[in-house]
Amino acid sequence: MGLRTINQTTPKVTVAGAALRLAALGNLQIAYRDGGQGANPVMLIHGLCSMVYTWQDVFEAIAARHRTVALDLKGFGASDKPEGDYRLEAQAEIVLRLMDELGLERATLVGNSMGGAVALRLAECWPHRVTRLVLVDPAAYQAHTRSQLARLLLGSSGVIGQALGLHALKRLMRSPAFIENRMRFIYGRHSIITPERVAAYHSVLSDEGCQRAIIAMLQAWDLRPIERDLRLVRQPTLVIWGEHDRLIRPRFGQRLVRDLPHAELRIMPCGHAPQEEMPLEFARLVNDFLKQ
Repeated sequence: MGLRTINQTTPKVTVAGAALRLAALGNLQIAYRDGGQGANPVMLIHGLCSMVYTWQDVFEAIAARHRTVALDLKGFGASDKPEGDYRLEAQAEIVLRLMDELGLERATLVGNSMGGAVALRLAECWPHRVTRLVLVDPAAYQAHTRSQLARLLLGSSGVIGQALGLHALKRLMRSPAFIENRMRFIYGRHSIITPERVAAYHSVLSDEGCQRAIIAMLQAWDLRPIERDLRLVRQPTLVIWGEHDRLIRPRFGQRLVRDLPHAELRIMPCGHAPQEEMPLEFARLVNDFLKQ
């Protein structure tokens, strides 16, 4: 399994001038950014419709104290976008396989939104590989709106099939104005919605392979196993939530710290992506938690 360096212009996105590497996991190429050093590695896991780019403003601050790896999950960013298994557990296995490839026996997992669900599933199924968790506005409960809509529209008994869903998504993602409008819903701090940020997300989300992966993720979307097994998560956990998150409301963060045995909650005055909206404060929270 070889590693080679690629320029981040492959998906037409610049990540703070950094190059990504490719890990060959069998027939699958997974792109990732690797930096820093230390005995407690950190894995950064992005959400749906996202990529390594989401961590660009906090990567260096975390890597200054820890070896830090941010990956593009299968189907996203510069990683391969094949057909196949897009269950949350399958994405958790991708993270685990990358850890194996990089020689990381254990790591702290930091996951935003869908990435939080992936981190939780990895901790539930392979607890010996996870030292700590940082869950950032994570998808953890089947009751939140995205889960309900995903199953209603695209689930195995949903009313919209893959072809129709892909057609609709292609039309929407073609427009930078639509991307910007969605960002205004997702972010609580609109000052970060720059032309550069809009262009970064548009360049990736307008790729048909990524669009197919999004539809496949939504068709396979099922948080019930994660919700059922929350009691198995014994690692120290920091839950970070945006006070103005309209995608997954803060009440789910309050519920999550009650359901996890060793969790604490920090509320930040922002929306669904604290790592992008308040990067200095976010990195400080993470680094302070990892010192405990």
